[in-house]
Amino acid sequence: MHWLVGPIVGGVGVVVLIITVVLGWVVVPNIIDDRIIEEVRLVPGTDTWEKWEEIPVPINLNFYTYSITNPDDVERGSRPIFEEKGPYSYREERKKVNVSLVDGDDVVRYEQTITYFFNRSTSCPTCFEDDKINIINVAFLSVIMVVHDEVSPWLAAFIANGALGTETFVRRDVRVGDLTFEGFDTRLYSETLGPLLPEEFSGGRFGLYKGTNGSADGVYEIYTGVGKTADFGRVKTYEGLETLDELGWWQNGTFCSKINGTDGSLFPPFVEKSWVMYVFSTDLCRSLYLTFEKEVEHRGIKGYRFVAPKKMLENPRTNPDNQCFCMEEYLEDCPHSGVIHIKGCKGGAPIMMSTPHFLDGDERYLNASQLSKPVKEKHETVIDVEPNSGLTLRANKRIQVNVEVIPVGGIDALEHIKEYMVFPLIWADEEAILDEVNADDLKGRLLTPLKIVNIGKWTVLGVSVAIIALGAAIFVIQRRNARETV
Repeated sequence: MHWLVGPIVGGVGVVVLIITVVLGWVVVPNIIDDRIIEEVRLVPGTDTWEKWEEIPVPINLNFYTYSITNPDDVERGSRPIFEEKGPYSYREERKKVNVSLVDGDDVVRYEQTITYFFNRSTSCPTCFEDDKINIINVAFLSVIMVVHDEVSPWLAAFIANGALGTETFVRRDVRVGDLTFEGFDTRLYSETLGPLLPEEFSGGRFGLYKGTNGSADGVYEIYTGVGKTADFGRVKTYEGLETLDELGWWQNGTFCSKINGTDGSLFPPFVEKSWVMYVFSTDLCRSLYLTFEKEVEHRGIKGYRFVAPKKMLENPRTNPDNQCFCMEEYLEDCPHSGVIHIKGCKGGAPIMMSTPHFLDGDERYLNASQLSKPVKEKHETVIDVEPNSGLTLRANKRIQVNVEVIPVGGIDALEHIKEYMVFPLIWADEEAILDEVNADDLKGRLLTPLKIVNIGKWTVLGVSVAIIALGAAIFVIQRRNARETV
């Protein structure tokens, strides 16, 4: 019987090995995957639903202003010299309202209100909402250029030199809080042009983010993940539309006019490095996309970093995929790399969006503005996600608001403006970072069990291999002893 000791020990090791492989690499991972799928679904009453309705993760919107330090020289035709200041930091409170399930439980319809609170503690020491800055007169240019392009150059000159004859190219001493949420005084426009003005001038005030504080940006329908996990968070409709064709923002029937991706707050689980992450952004009136850059770690949680690639805003002359984002009649009139017209969704106003400091943009924009060179780590848009759950660890959406300045004859305020320029106004960094409480919650519910299973399966695997080796050793020794005895 002693001859059987080695084979029995080895056999036990093989059985343990097989069980370990089946359990550790097949059964338990499937159980954990099923648990993740159960967690990342929007079902009323669940923890995921509650955190989606009122996002617990701290979110800040940080503004950086560009003040013109030589306004008189600029109005005489010189290039502007900017003083950048910030951050002017606002804490966000996001809440889903008018929530209802549609199509059974596969789709949820909602609006999201965002309320902003100025935060002195996270703003720069000398940053206050009452700070005064000099900016290009975006209200004046918006009205004049819309009339010029859509009605007639003659009428634009008539209005500019008559009813708005006191307006200047540079608007001086604009309060920062008015430029952003509260709006600066434009009663002159309201009294003169009245109902001809776009919604942005309502109430006799004009601001880049006026009307957004405490209000919703539209009605969304997104997939809950109940029907198909891979669709979790994906936007089905915006304002009842499955594409942007009816809005006329981009060329109809093209990729550019599709609503792709999530709203940026949710992503499906089991993220792969090969994925292209799409996010629909109403700020940019389009869907953005991000690609994998590198592995990162946040509060002890490993994640994947996705960044907005250079080709997303690449020159449509060299990247045909971007041609449908240009609404100009001729391709040569389209913007160069790094900027995009959004006048289609801004009532025709000459607003152009870009990366801060024209990161990855055509050098002509940076050279004309004389801004400092962009810093990738400070100015790029990034999303860090935990790959198993798809949970966002950190996100920075960074965009710059600019005004397109085109030399136009016959308008007194633009008399000395002889060069085309994309004129920076302000840039924003909307930042969300997983805090310690939510990081610990993620570790406790998902990552710690995963770690325990991972350590356990390799430990048991090692033990089973050791048992097999022990059995083999016993068998060899017994054979050797048997030969020596003979």
